Amino acid sequence: MLKRNYITMIILFSALLFGQALDLNKIGQQSKPADLGVSGSSAIQTGASQIRNNIEKLKTAQQQASQRLQQLQYTPLDGVIDGDKYIIGPNDMLRIQIWSAVTIDELVQVTPDGMAVIPGYGPVEIGGLTWNDGKKKILDEIEKAYHPKRFAVTLVAVRVFWANITGAVELSGSYQLGATQRLWDLVQLAGGADGIADLTNIEIFRNTGETLTVDITPYFTDGDIDANPYIFDGDVVFLPPVNGKNGIIQIYGTGIRNGFYGLKNDETVRNLAQQLGIFTQASDFSNVQVLRDNDMIIVNMLSEDIPLQKDDIIIFPAHLDSIIVGGLVLNGGAFPYYPGFSVYAYIALAGGPSDKGSEARISIYRNGKKILLGKDDMLKPGDVIIVHHSVFDRFKDLFESIAKVVSASISIYYLIDRLTK
Repeated sequence: MLKRNYITMIILFSALLFGQALDLNKIGQQSKPADLGVSGSSAIQTGASQIRNNIEKLKTAQQQASQRLQQLQYTPLDGVIDGDKYIIGPNDMLRIQIWSAVTIDELVQVTPDGMAVIPGYGPVEIGGLTWNDGKKKILDEIEKAYHPKRFAVTLVAVRVFWANITGAVELSGSYQLGATQRLWDLVQLAGGADGIADLTNIEIFRNTGETLTVDITPYFTDGDIDANPYIFDGDVVFLPPVNGKNGIIQIYGTGIRNGFYGLKNDETVRNLAQQLGIFTQASDFSNVQVLRDNDMIIVNMLSEDIPLQKDDIIIFPAHLDSIIVGGLVLNGGAFPYYPGFSVYAYIALAGGPSDKGSEARISIYRNGKKILLGKDDMLKPGDVIIVHHSVFDRFKDLFESIAKVVSASISIYYLIDRLTK
């Protein structure tokens, strides 16, 4: 009997707890409050919901803009963009922000036909305009359409495009550039200028039909950034070889472009120095060296001058302690003197021998005289190292010359034979 009463009490207690749980669940499921009988209560709830939805949409739009900004490719810049020089083009990314009755925060990409679409308004043509002009045009349209209290248009990412380069470069072709990159960036992407490039007459052909002729040497000698212009979408750059009509010479020194130059009529050492701006550099004017047919001629420009001949190698030594490396190397010029450095270490500093150069055929000059270094001898400041043709390339060039002569002779023979029949 006692056992039966105990079981009955447990069942009743469990039923009571289960009923309370059901009542709590009903309260938790009640999402709609009771009608309080106040006019407009449902409208107040609807308006609050719309505000909450608008806030959520704005947060979502801001988050999406931030995410897209993080995904954009980073492009290195050489400083703040000049709004009067930067030209807007396809795929430039703008950020349009408007704070008014309608709040907007969106990224806008310039379309291939040069349009920027203002959200809720429409397209504005800005392609080909400078940044300052294009920005003003967009701001004027925003003010006309929205009458906002505050608004902003910013350039958040610059476009990447294709440009072309050909001529005296290692690898002609098409390359991708950022809109803030310059002429020399494109040359470097193409493997650099080869040994006979004329950097004083580079031509840039633009889609507008404009052709620029650029002398980039002031960029190297004086740091003149205007001599290294921006490259635009679709530009074609041509690096001409040096004009070898009168022959080719090589020039080495400090503060100048080292390498091959075209010989001009009646060129002299002093005229050449004036053209290169040598007189503004820390060069030793009394000890200019001209290597001609394995003979070194010393020229004191302060009191004398000599005419130049084709194939001359002219060295403008510096007062500073330096070693000059020239001839058939990749990047000849003046290099700081390091005690204990070998001849081959300096050739390595100059980029190593070119395709036709050979470390087995080297000449060393000291104070205008050719010297031979012994096993224990060291280079001294002011020494000049010249790398010559390899023996193989000498024979190769000779063979090619003979082959051309033979080929031309055979062609002439057959032509004469046909005409006489």
